[in-house]
Amino acid sequence: MRIAALLLLGCVHGGILHAQSFTNPGFGGGSTGWAGCPHEINQASVYGGPNSNMVAEVDGHNDLNTTADDMVLCQTVSGFTVGTIYALEFDATRRQTGPTPASVSVTVTINGVLNATVTRTGDWAMQRTSLVFTATSTIHSLQIRPNFTGSHGMLLDNFNYVVVGNPMPVELLYFDARPTAQDVILDWATATEQDNAGFSIERSLDLDQWEELVYSPGSGNSQSTIVYQARDPHPLPGTCYYRLKQVDFDGTETLSEVRAVEWKDEATILAWPNPAQSALQVRAGEPVLVQVFNTMGQEVQVPQQRTELGAVLSTEQLPSGNYYIRTMGSTGGVARFLRE
Repeated sequence: MRIAALLLLGCVHGGILHAQSFTNPGFGGGSTGWAGCPHEINQASVYGGPNSNMVAEVDGHNDLNTTADDMVLCQTVSGFTVGTIYALEFDATRRQTGPTPASVSVTVTINGVLNATVTRTGDWAMQRTSLVFTATSTIHSLQIRPNFTGSHGMLLDNFNYVVVGNPMPVELLYFDARPTAQDVILDWATATEQDNAGFSIERSLDLDQWEELVYSPGSGNSQSTIVYQARDPHPLPGTCYYRLKQVDFDGTETLSEVRAVEWKDEATILAWPNPAQSALQVRAGEPVLVQVFNTMGQEVQVPQQRTELGAVLSTEQLPSGNYYIRTMGSTGGVARFLRE
């Protein structure tokens, strides 16, 4: 089956897979693996660091009028899988000794797939950076150059490549989620499909627990653009997350990028106590009928009694978890509550 490059996973569960390896990623072996560019490697203490750990400096070096003597980093790594999504990871901090600029930045490039700027300010603090790209070749070359002049700059250490997303068996053009006044609309399109059974739209409140919202059949095999649309008819108030789960005919599943949607109901109601145990008071300004939904958007039947200013819900039979309510009538509104 032909595999085409696609989108990054919003989050990775079950651990991160390690991919191709740098030679001498922490500079403990001196120049080994990094000899293709003019570079500078010393103990961290030379640059104002806390210990004798070896690090590399990227800077403009001595001549302010030329980049010929810049200290840079470069390394070529082979063995990438075309279409797979990788993250380039490394630690970086601003140099403390010497006339180091208050803010130093470098340009990080991987031939044809990545061009990013990384900036560091303040005191010594090795912070992890992760830059994402999709491999277009089995061989890719990294290069890091300074965006400043002068011989005092940015220190880097502990390089690594990791796999963060596998290619999907479809070529996805886009995946978007957008709120309206009544619902959330989910749009996506494919340029090509091969052995594609369909898509599940999944929704989450916390990026950990995911529930299927709707299933949309795929087109099997296609070489033309196909546009899809689905709706979440009962959006959860606040921030909610959506993703595509592509399912192959053989049962293989692949996840897409995550989209976050902030959905707000213009009308407001009050609900207390929150968390609730045996009862939930709802204040809407008039007697109302209240609908209760679980996190999958499924309506749950709950005994209730209208009051002069709203309603009282009996929640003692509800399983523990998150719910939201929607009032019917002229003062319709939405609120969320937790059943302990």
